[in-house]
Amino acid sequence: MGSKKIWIKANANETIALGHMRRCMTIAKELNDLGATVIFILSDEESRDILTSLSQKDGVSYETRVLNTIFSDPMEDFKILEDMFVSEKPDFFLMDSYYLEKEFFDKLNDIIKKHSLSTKTGYIDDLYKFDYPVDLIINYDLEIPEGFYSAEKQLLGVKYSPLRSQFSKSDYEVREHARKAFLSSGGTDPYHVIGNILEEIYSENSPCRKVLAYNDFGCLVIVGDLFEEDYKKKLREFAAANPSVTLYEGVSDMADIMRQADLAISAGGTTLYELCAIGVPTVVFSMADNQMEFVKAFDKAGAVRYAGDARYDHRLVQKIVTWGTASVDNKGFRKRMSDKARNLIDGKGAERIAGEILEML
Repeated sequence: MGSKKIWIKANANETIALGHMRRCMTIAKELNDLGATVIFILSDEESRDILTSLSQKDGVSYETRVLNTIFSDPMEDFKILEDMFVSEKPDFFLMDSYYLEKEFFDKLNDIIKKHSLSTKTGYIDDLYKFDYPVDLIINYDLEIPEGFYSAEKQLLGVKYSPLRSQFSKSDYEVREHARKAFLSSGGTDPYHVIGNILEEIYSENSPCRKVLAYNDFGCLVIVGDLFEEDYKKKLREFAAANPSVTLYEGVSDMADIMRQADLAISAGGTTLYELCAIGVPTVVFSMADNQMEFVKAFDKAGAVRYAGDARYDHRLVQKIVTWGTASVDNKGFRKRMSDKARNLIDGKGAERIAGEILEML
């Protein structure tokens, strides 16, 4: 039996968070390791450039098909996709896009039936827009409405969080006093939350500055690949003026940086799952509708502390900095959060997903 051919539909740009491409790449890596052939189906060259850049950092490469269509209008894909299905006959088609509506899936299933193809389909969901007519559904939220999906195979819950292998093992230590904070907003930071937090911490009149200076506190800041160039420049200038701020760009081993941190500030998204897998006590903020419910669920479980939404909460930065300052010398508080986070996520979700996909074929 030859290698199974897996198509993955995903895109990445300034509108679409990098987490979508990243989680698909993580699943692709596990599929490759199990002997499958993975091909990314992309709308445009920008998505291919981002995929190539991220892949190079990971030391891998993936075959691609660029449709030259508009990512926000996926029905246009079928002008090219139908012929591709007939000629290439993929064994499995995994999709990850918020722009796919029911008519897309209906058209896709019609094509598979029309040409008597054996292609199985799958979708990664976290919006609950409708019951997706696919063979396999993936949703790794902490709380999922019972009976919402009817797919033949349902991979539900945080055990299916698709994280890179570097997060599957953790020797994280909760230290007596916090000395370093990890700051990340993911691939983008449209509200400049990270920059505002740094300014709040290091401003002359900051109430927390004396506490942090006494503890020789430092910040490990992740500069997202899609940060605006002017914003990147501003962060670099800030770090140059404040030696306790370290910027990281083009990171390949994120887990290593996270393990250095005693606490973290993060947007909701893939990074939050990674921090939980490591066990870093985290205060999280949301900046998109699809993040709000799942970060609140993590807060309810005691694994993180939810500070608010960057779009609406004008006191967000102050609340985050206050929480961080209060937790510096509170090892017990940080230890409880760390233990609860690690009990939720073991970092082996992508491995499980890849195995389940191939088991269907």
